[in-house]
Amino acid sequence: MKTKKIFFRTNLQLLVVFTLAAFLYNGCDKGIAPEPEIPKEEQAGFSGKITFLGQWPDGVQRTHLVVFENPLLSAADFNVFNLKFVGPEIPYGTTEFNYNSVDSFYVEIGAGEYAYVAVAQSKAEELSLNRVDWYVVGVYYANNDTTQPGKLVIPEKTLVKGIDIICDYENPPPQPPGGE
Repeated sequence: MKTKKIFFRTNLQLLVVFTLAAFLYNGCDKGIAPEPEIPKEEQAGFSGKITFLGQWPDGVQRTHLVVFENPLLSAADFNVFNLKFVGPEIPYGTTEFNYNSVDSFYVEIGAGEYAYVAVAQSKAEELSLNRVDWYVVGVYYANNDTTQPGKLVIPEKTLVKGIDIICDYENPPPQPPGGE
């Protein structure tokens, strides 16, 4: 009986060692080396200028450029799965902000079609993904058509330029559902 236990334990140990060795040999390729960096000219992204007109509201805690893959038709569409890009924080009181998604981002964007590009602000002290904590102060409109948000189309290996947004505090854009 004792030899069966030893035989089983030895075979189990060998199985674990061989499985681990096979995993390491086949699965690690270059170990924990970082992925090779893609040259900027081959990265997909977008760039433009955000212009702020009028007096910034008091109490703004953060301002970001955000991109959603699907339109914001309900408060439920404002979610982490639909959110495809978050730009760096725009300093309070800024009048012009030039950006390039390839250079700076919190959530990286890739090639694809995106339905809603906007500048959103929050007065909440803590960072939140609750729709009620954010309000839109500027929206990207294509071809000067302010009746609906412009679609952002980013082809592979292309930097789309001229995605400009005007944030006019005296004439704010329509708010997506779910805000105050």
